[in-house]
Amino acid sequence: MVISSKFLDALTPSSIRSITAKIRDKAKDGIQVVSFAGGLPSKEFFPLEDLRRITDQVFEEEGGEAIQYAASDGYDPLRQYLVEFMKRYQVNNIDYKNILITSGAQQGLAYLSKGMIEPGSVVIVENPSYPGALDTFRSYGAEIVGVSMDDDGMKMDVLEQMLQQQHKKVAFIYTIADFQNPTGRCMSIERRKKLVELAETYDTFVVEDGPYSLISFDGQVMPAIKSFDTYGRVIYSGSTSKTIAPGLRIGWLIADHESITKLVYLKMRDDLQVNNIAQRQVYHYLKDCDFDGHLKTVIDVYRRRRDVMAEAVRASFPEGTRVILPGGGLFMWVDLPEGTDALEMFDFVFQKNIAYVPGQFFCCDGSGKNAMRLNFSTTGEEDIARCIPILGEMIKQYLKK
Repeated sequence: MVISSKFLDALTPSSIRSITAKIRDKAKDGIQVVSFAGGLPSKEFFPLEDLRRITDQVFEEEGGEAIQYAASDGYDPLRQYLVEFMKRYQVNNIDYKNILITSGAQQGLAYLSKGMIEPGSVVIVENPSYPGALDTFRSYGAEIVGVSMDDDGMKMDVLEQMLQQQHKKVAFIYTIADFQNPTGRCMSIERRKKLVELAETYDTFVVEDGPYSLISFDGQVMPAIKSFDTYGRVIYSGSTSKTIAPGLRIGWLIADHESITKLVYLKMRDDLQVNNIAQRQVYHYLKDCDFDGHLKTVIDVYRRRRDVMAEAVRASFPEGTRVILPGGGLFMWVDLPEGTDALEMFDFVFQKNIAYVPGQFFCCDGSGKNAMRLNFSTTGEEDIARCIPILGEMIKQYLKK
């Protein structure tokens, strides 16, 4: 007998992970795929030796306590250190009780969805946006409404019109303000301030997702939207998945004390706590190791890979292609000539063992058919320079069909 409920039966596979499954199937047959599809940091820069040394140190100093049950709100030394860490984003007026440690940022989004989305409520997002968030919001019953973007991020005039016209409760506005997934755009400071004011005026919240903020190619870290929040309207979601290693699954939420307490109660009914060892690994790595030097190495490599990719796309993709050059992060958004269907084209390209993500996966309204997201973080410069022209030629062949 198969388990069944309205909630379970409505769930669908992750669109991007379905591509990863195809790549794994080829790998089982000994076929290597050059993937520009994943949202992954490059594993070649994971600080393995530091993490190994930290783990040994933790067991030596703490013994079994390091793998005992622990507090649901997180490892206090890590929470306390994150108070200082958040000053990088100009978030100053918090203490450690404003922070809940989560099993990656994705768990934080799930908690906010479970706790804030009610039947018939609306979540407003950038269009396009991160599919993992869109899938989570939908799974808890939200109606997703997209706001168009330009080079300064979400358009505040369009957002305000939507807020004025909404007859349903807006649970929250979700944004990735820095090096947005998938477009790589950054929201201007003026719009960050405006977004906070709109949330207050229309009695809703902002969920600010900031996994890419520190991966800035010019070294400038923008002030978080949370830094402009004088009303308690912004809930900040942080993560070390893109800057240290995603498998550690360490994220955090920042909100007022009472909201954090409610989210802790939710965690008590979920997985009780985040992995003790991983919390200690992240704490000691941020505090005791050369995190900034590590970050600089990663940024320098990603910047070069972005440049090689942008040059190759401009040289080899069909006329009428538009590239958004990101100032940081992991992704490049490419608009192909009108009439291209990147989803339909995927299998045609995949026969050459090259993968990308069709733009439709990121758009809540079915748009983005002629777009694709390319990841430049995990592929070396030589492979990018070799394979992007092949991808460009395959697109040209597809358009001639």
